[in-house]
Amino acid sequence: MIWKFALILFAIGGISHIIFGIMYVTASEFMPYHAQALNVDWNGLGEHYKTLFLALIRLAGVGGLVAGIVNLALISHLYHHAESRLIWLLIVSSLIFQSMMNYVVYCVYVNTPGDPPLLMVSIGSVTFIIATILLLAGVRGQHA
Repeated sequence: MIWKFALILFAIGGISHIIFGIMYVTASEFMPYHAQALNVDWNGLGEHYKTLFLALIRLAGVGGLVAGIVNLALISHLYHHAESRLIWLLIVSSLIFQSMMNYVVYCVYVNTPGDPPLLMVSIGSVTFIIATILLLAGVRGQHA
């Protein structure tokens, strides 16, 4: 039962990645904390900069969409069939994207005047770590 709770935590993380992805893929300009980090308004940028920033923002958004969709697909399968290789794929794919998100947001927070959502991203990271521990403990308990 504990491993099903862990899957629910992974699903919450996957849904948050999809929401992040949708926000970034559909963005028509950078986020307010990007403007703070650069100390420039979107309208103050030249067209080449706007194109470059939107491309990078949308690339990050697609990463979130892919990470979230893969996460939810794996959870859907694992809910009924606990397969070791898929459990590890869920853990690794979730933690890689979340860790990179945490690293990037932390770098912006520390190195710029921007105020990115560090607390929210950090809570997501902690949630994935707890979900990983619970999942491994739950699956191990099932096979003990």
